[in-house]
Amino acid sequence: MDAQEFFAQLPRGKEDKPLLFGFGPLEYNKDDIDGLYYMLDRDFSGCLLLNFAKPMNPEIQGRAWLNGEMLPPCVLKYMPIMGNLWVLGIPMRGFVNEYGKEYSLHVEGYTDTDGNEMNPQDFTVKCTDRAFPEKKNAAHETIALQAAQEGIVLLKNEGQLLPLAEGTTLNLFGKGVNQFRTSAVGAGKINPRYTIDLLTALREGGVFGVNEELPKFYRCDRDAIPQAEVIKAAREKSDLAVMLITRGTGENLDNSSAKGEYYLSGDEENLLKTLSETFSHTVVILNTGYPIDVTFADRYHVDALIYNGFGGMLAGQALADVLSGKMNPCGKLPDTWPMDYFDLPASRNFYDSADKPRLDADCGVYADTCYEEGIYVGYRYFSTFGKAPAYPFGYGLSYTSFTMKPGKLVYDRGIYGEITVTNTGSCSGKEVVQIYVNKPDGRMETPDRELIYFAKTRELQPGETERIPVSVPEKNLTVYDTDKAAYIMPAGEYTIFAGTDVYAPIWGSFVNEAETIVKQASHLMMAPNPPETLSKRNPESWPKGERTRVKEGTDGFFPVGKRSAYPASFNSGKSGKKLVYQDVKRDPSLVNKFVAALSIEELARLCVCASAGWGMEGVGEAGRVYQLEGYDMPDFPVSDGNSGVNLRVPNIGMPSGVTLCATFNKELMEQVGRVIGEEAKALGMPLILAPGMNLHRNPLNGRQPEYFSEDPYLAGMMGGHYCKGMESAGVGSCIKHLIGNNCESTRKRNQSIIGERALRELYLKPFEIAMGEHMPASVMTAYNAVNGCPTAADEELIQGFLREENGFDGFVMTDWGTYDTAGVAEMVQAGNCWITPGSLDDTYTGQIVEGVKEGRITLERLEENAAWIIRTMIRFA
Repeated sequence: MDAQEFFAQLPRGKEDKPLLFGFGPLEYNKDDIDGLYYMLDRDFSGCLLLNFAKPMNPEIQGRAWLNGEMLPPCVLKYMPIMGNLWVLGIPMRGFVNEYGKEYSLHVEGYTDTDGNEMNPQDFTVKCTDRAFPEKKNAAHETIALQAAQEGIVLLKNEGQLLPLAEGTTLNLFGKGVNQFRTSAVGAGKINPRYTIDLLTALREGGVFGVNEELPKFYRCDRDAIPQAEVIKAAREKSDLAVMLITRGTGENLDNSSAKGEYYLSGDEENLLKTLSETFSHTVVILNTGYPIDVTFADRYHVDALIYNGFGGMLAGQALADVLSGKMNPCGKLPDTWPMDYFDLPASRNFYDSADKPRLDADCGVYADTCYEEGIYVGYRYFSTFGKAPAYPFGYGLSYTSFTMKPGKLVYDRGIYGEITVTNTGSCSGKEVVQIYVNKPDGRMETPDRELIYFAKTRELQPGETERIPVSVPEKNLTVYDTDKAAYIMPAGEYTIFAGTDVYAPIWGSFVNEAETIVKQASHLMMAPNPPETLSKRNPESWPKGERTRVKEGTDGFFPVGKRSAYPASFNSGKSGKKLVYQDVKRDPSLVNKFVAALSIEELARLCVCASAGWGMEGVGEAGRVYQLEGYDMPDFPVSDGNSGVNLRVPNIGMPSGVTLCATFNKELMEQVGRVIGEEAKALGMPLILAPGMNLHRNPLNGRQPEYFSEDPYLAGMMGGHYCKGMESAGVGSCIKHLIGNNCESTRKRNQSIIGERALRELYLKPFEIAMGEHMPASVMTAYNAVNGCPTAADEELIQGFLREENGFDGFVMTDWGTYDTAGVAEMVQAGNCWITPGSLDDTYTGQIVEGVKEGRITLERLEENAAWIIRTMIRFA
């Protein structure tokens, strides 16, 4: 029966008892730590979801048993977004833990609002079968493993405790034992062929022993302190305690500064204190998608601290390899980790739900976020203002040691030189050369340091040397002049630093005798009321946060910023005969003639996505281009996929974006993109909606793990190489979300108020750099507004920044459902080629047709948009 028939036969009468039901076979994937619905409500983490058809009384708590063992309390919630059903989340994490095994689930005691108690119900729940590596996938999975290994950052290693000796029994503590996360949720989620978590890697690796009492204890899903006898037995097995601190995160919800999110929970503090007092040595593993408070490492005398992020399908194996010394850690932090969250200037202008309700992405309220920190994001603030971080940008330890010897520094319309890196330690390893600049501080103030170049060595054996050539173009040395709307090199002295993190020593300097314009731009996306921004020249300029607020009773972005118009210049070259898709596939010069022959209705239909495949009828594709009748159009679906192909078909599972970025390995990033592209092509996906390129303005952003870095140069270079690799496999890439989409709290209705210089030097810069490395097939605009205009309807952004300034030659698309807050006609006229996810009826196509008839959309612009779509399709379909 179909869904409508199924719901019609459910008992819903006043006297009917509530019936608990599920959709499809009841399977629980123990490797999917948070589950599909965590992004909607975090209380559903680790739960199997069942549904009630009747309204339920949440004050009456029923109970559930698994194989006769009482489970922790279930989660009962009314979920409008899930078909207006009452949903019961039954905790399974740590209890359903044997692949392929069937478990007996018994539920009773839940009562509806009519006072009817459910009849006890029994279900069979199966743990998903275990999958194993296959030889045909070995090459791809080798890249996934390397990316996970090189993305691990060693933050502390007192007394050279790591690597651990073979045969050591590991006492694993904390709920992270059973909550070992390998990816974010939402668009950053992966659906790997199999997963190797840390426990599996340790049990099957044959290098270490595992105290099996502790994983069983931590089925409690809390950071509890085990009973005294369990602690005593653990101490007898080994004088080493390993605590896993884990944090889930992803699309739709931001994190907060509350305990248990940015700061340690009370349970975590108590457990860590007990371990440090009981065991001779303590290792802490940070299995988190975003920076958290790490001051505990000194407070509790932690010997070793490892940040492994979200390492993808082989995260556990990679981490075990680092613990054993099989892999020498070589990752570097792509973000500054502060001593305290409130040390960050951006903390005053971010919706923090620690003391307020958590707002989801589509909660319906409008908000302003004012970027008062200006250009001082991340290390630009800490190095300039002399504020000590917990761990600086670019930082990461190794099991070996290196020396760097810079050669002669030459300036000739760019910086040229060579850095000699030598492994002076006792084991092989890789090092990252990082080059920073201090620009003249004259008419415009400049940060103390800015990254302008980085390169990773090959694997160097003890005593081996590699010479790294350094070539930095003038564009990397510029400042954006808001008076001239130009990127300039100010006159004065430039100091260059070379080393292994942002506090690198001086390499040399040069003097630019006269101010020069390197690139003339134009004033774009100006704020009607620009923010006052942080300045090292004004001690009273620390952000106040007064303009960042939820705006009750507001139904739009105000004030609306005026934008320039960019008339379309579509040369139709009309033909007397009808063309079909294969004609333009054979001869791309015919695209304009093909498009010019389409009716307004056909143009509109082409420019609206033919709905998403997230329901039962699809495989999870995000959408597809409509196949116009009579033109032999190919199928052209698209999929999310920052770290894999985000479909309901198992495939590769790479680390999350920030963990990939921590590799500081451009060549490896290119291989990651190629592998995802090859897997996408095999699955029939010609275009992947990745990579995410937004800046890490604030670590509490829910999508922090999807994006790359706080630094625009690092993010842009890594993103450009990702795109280059993906498109080398014949699959299009899509850089997103343009622009200022730096939080999830009411993201569709959140206006970013950004000063012109910060917009240019920070937020637009990663996209500009990525396009300079490799021009992607497409760009996705963001949900939010910037300075009074939704990005999806911003002609200055799409036509001015993308097309005119950077020569973008692909097609632009909206984020999914942007039309909830931005007008369809306005987005199309701005140059947004593809409206997503659309529908198969005329809900959105009708708005385009009406817009053309009323003159709000020019026919030339609609034709131009359609031509960009067709040109992109013939490259990849």
